[in-house]
Amino acid sequence: MTVPAIYQGLWRRTGIWRSNGTSDLSTQVWWFQSASFHIDLRIPIDRPSLDSRAQLATLAPAQLARFSAQTGFAGTTVVAGERCEWRPEIAFPALSAELDAGWMRFDSEDAVHETGIDASYDEDWVRMAGAPMRGVRLVPVAAAGGAAVAYLIIGEHWMAWACGSPGDAYSPTTPDASSWGEFTVLHKGGGWRIAGSNCAWKEGQEVPGADALATQQFSPDGITTLPFADGHWRVTSLA
Repeated sequence: MTVPAIYQGLWRRTGIWRSNGTSDLSTQVWWFQSASFHIDLRIPIDRPSLDSRAQLATLAPAQLARFSAQTGFAGTTVVAGERCEWRPEIAFPALSAELDAGWMRFDSEDAVHETGIDASYDEDWVRMAGAPMRGVRLVPVAAAGGAAVAYLIIGEHWMAWACGSPGDAYSPTTPDASSWGEFTVLHKGGGWRIAGSNCAWKEGQEVPGADALATQQFSPDGITTLPFADGHWRVTSLA
């Protein structure tokens, strides 16, 4: 099912106001939306910077708690009237059984207000980039890839990559040992560079291979390589 064209693009959240009286105006939030797929990444402003994954083991409890406060998810979006529902297939820190849906009110083509389906929150979003946003779902060709799945959403100057397994579960008690997926946002200035990632040590890195990826013509069942992951990947769907 294709979501309405007005949804498609890159959205940044300007704030969330919860029914318990709390609010958040500082967390960095990117919502990429293609015709069917979404990739969402949320990074608290006080999340610690890291040089490597191994450095997680050296964080103080308070710092580790802020790292654990990140969220990311990717999957399919379903819109029915003013109701929008996100159905992630992979997520950080882990998939949740809770319904993720809201009532959407477009105040303009580039501004949308979201109210939680249970009225527990209100969020405001502004569009940073419009359509087209090409959405691709992929799986590893090699059997060793297990249950891994990946999503890629590509725009002219913005791109998002998500990869993991539905069973992934980040553990704050063993962060360097637990299995968890990657959710990464790239921006093209002079070249493609990682603007945000739940893998904090990747932020700021250049990704030269993203140039070719941005113009690549994908086809269902096509085999490709990716600058974000090893091995070969098969395209399962385009949306």
